[in-house]
Amino acid sequence: MGRERHRQPATIRALVLAGALFALVPACGGGDNDGAKDGALDPKEAPVEDQLGFDTAGILQRQTLVENLIRDCMKGQGFEYTPGDPAAERAALVGSATLSEEDFEKQFGYGITTLYDQRRTEASRGPNADYRASLAPAERTSFDKALYGKNVGTTFSRAVDSGDFADLGGCTKTATDEAFGGAQVLSTLQTKLDELDARIEADPRMAKANAAWAACMRADGHRFEKPDDVDGYLEEKLEDLVGPATKVGIGGGGANPKVDRPALLKLQKEEVAIVSADLECEEKHIADVEEAVRKEFEGAFAQENAAFLATVRRP
Repeated sequence: MGRERHRQPATIRALVLAGALFALVPACGGGDNDGAKDGALDPKEAPVEDQLGFDTAGILQRQTLVENLIRDCMKGQGFEYTPGDPAAERAALVGSATLSEEDFEKQFGYGITTLYDQRRTEASRGPNADYRASLAPAERTSFDKALYGKNVGTTFSRAVDSGDFADLGGCTKTATDEAFGGAQVLSTLQTKLDELDARIEADPRMAKANAAWAACMRADGHRFEKPDDVDGYLEEKLEDLVGPATKVGIGGGGANPKVDRPALLKLQKEEVAIVSADLECEEKHIADVEEAVRKEFEGAFAQENAAFLATVRRP
């Protein structure tokens, strides 16, 4: 659960922020979501996203399901497709299948800048790279279109990582729709969870907790207004170094940008330091407050949206 903090991410960013990162280390909670199996959420259970199957275990199950559905869809299009193994992919990224949450954070922070090279390497050697390379150029183009639609390289993992599923196409979109109950369900759920998160953040108790967190971070040499600012800062700094994120398909990692290695290493060390301070300050000033506030808001949210939430397909 290397990317999970005390604060729940707004939306399915992750399908739980940085879905791939969320799945990098073994789950450390979340349960089996028995209370949500029949489609109804229990307002007394928390958090809502876990009940909907967007906890660590649920994300892994959905990724596996999507990969298998893509395989079946691609077979129908006349192509071979080997489903990716999320567990193996996470182990390849961090070098271990059993890395604890604490060790992940010590080594990689939130994995935003620290896993840059690993992501590029993995993107260039996916399970279908050799098969795709064996195809004639015209067949390769058809393979890409069947898999991605018009947005070649827009994978399910990238959609999970960003929380944006609008650009998915081809068998990837077909599989994702089937796994989640349809694109419209995902879009509506994303909007509703964003609104829920905004209401929680606007609560005076959270504003006070965020102010205390910001003061705690300043005392450690880091200037941020709220925890979510950490992600944006690191993503922007990484983009300044390596350029905008490129869509990476199974055919390879795309153009290899010239990277200022000393600057990247410095940024990666900064990420680990920021995350260490962030987690400590959240534990001191935010965790207990948010747990109480979120429970109140999520209880009302579950009751108000019961009919819609029952349509969200569980893993």
